[in-house]
Amino acid sequence: MKEFVFARPFEIPDSELSIAVIFARFEGRWMLCRHKARKTWETPGGHRENGETILEAARRELMEETGAEDFKIAPVCAVRDEAYAGMVYFAEVKAFKALPAISEMAEMRLFEFLPESLTYPELCISAFNRVQGYLNIQSNAGELWDVYDENRNITGRVHRRGDEMKLGEYHLVVHVWIQNSLGEYLITKRAPNKGFPNMWETTGGSALQGDDSLTAALREVKEETGLTLDPENGKCILSYRRGDAFTDVWLFTQDFDLEKVVLQEGETSDKMKADKHKIRALEKEGAFVPFRYLSKILGEDE
Repeated sequence: MKEFVFARPFEIPDSELSIAVIFARFEGRWMLCRHKARKTWETPGGHRENGETILEAARRELMEETGAEDFKIAPVCAVRDEAYAGMVYFAEVKAFKALPAISEMAEMRLFEFLPESLTYPELCISAFNRVQGYLNIQSNAGELWDVYDENRNITGRVHRRGDEMKLGEYHLVVHVWIQNSLGEYLITKRAPNKGFPNMWETTGGSALQGDDSLTAALREVKEETGLTLDPENGKCILSYRRGDAFTDVWLFTQDFDLEKVVLQEGETSDKMKADKHKIRALEKEGAFVPFRYLSKILGEDE
């Protein structure tokens, strides 16, 4: 896959940005377009015109290519490769109409997940994951996190979720996998208002101020599922740093009753027991959150 360099929204001057890419969502589904000359699907976007700011270009492209007429739009990140620099936006669309006559697009369609037939798959998938991370941060804004330095030392500073973290600052995230004696994992479906909407995943979230890793893992499971885990049944099996977060992956081997799993409103919308084959099938469908470490949990594909 082609590599792109992503930066914070205003690290690249507006004058150097030539492309706007917009991930637009309407009632929990993604608005993708099909160009009149192509059979594949793409996000709205394109080149800025003379006299436009990159934001003005993004708003124009969104209206021309989806028919959006009532929306809020926000910058997510800048992106650069060897040929150009651009800005990636997220737009929450409240209303849209038929495509205007001047549109280059033959049609606009709503998708729950990204389709396989993408016009620009490398950029689309890489940028889509950044947008999902942005949406995750926007949910539950106001939480307080301990700030860590690059060596994972607590600095004593506190960060408010929803605000942009400074360069060199990090917070702690936990992912919690619960496996029963039959080899099945507890997975839940993300609520449509969150990043990676309507996709399946394991339990997880950000550590709150004062949490250590285990405390955060136990709390997240209790909040999102209602289950109480025995600390003796858990082990941190992987730790890594990516972006502005340290992530600890926990595995608890403990039986659970699916009927007693209580979904958290605004966080989860469904629940399931799934063995590794089912999770791999969901992954192939694009319905499972794309954890890069999945093979370390489930083993290599058979």
